[in-house]
Amino acid sequence: MKRRKIILLLAIIAIAGVLYGLYWYYKQPQDIRSAPPQLESTAARIIADFNRDEQVATKKYVDKVILINGKVADIKVESNGTATVFLDGNDPLASVTCSFYNDQAGSLKTVKPGAMIKIKGVCTGKLMDVVFNKCSIVP
Repeated sequence: MKRRKIILLLAIIAIAGVLYGLYWYYKQPQDIRSAPPQLESTAARIIADFNRDEQVATKKYVDKVILINGKVADIKVESNGTATVFLDGNDPLASVTCSFYNDQAGSLKTVKPGAMIKIKGVCTGKLMDVVFNKCSIVP
């Protein structure tokens, strides 16, 4: 009788583990376009923070949804539909690089270099530039 209880308990734990694993395997990533921003900042402030102390800035910005205000330095739209906007950060060596969802490339056709823009995205850290992914334009 005791052996049956142990086998039943192990079977329940195994089934729960499989179901938990399937939940995480099939879970869709969050759509940042509908997520509220956790922070709001300017491109110049973000770059200045990373230049001052990268570890502190990483804790402040990385893996957070951020609303960025900035001046468009350049826009690149590739033939495969990927779009990237570079925001001027008042630093000749760095900018804020924003990679957009593929279906957002059309909304960038009206944006010109020099324009002020608001972009929402997730910060992934600093390489040469401060990188944001899953971006979208905020009206």
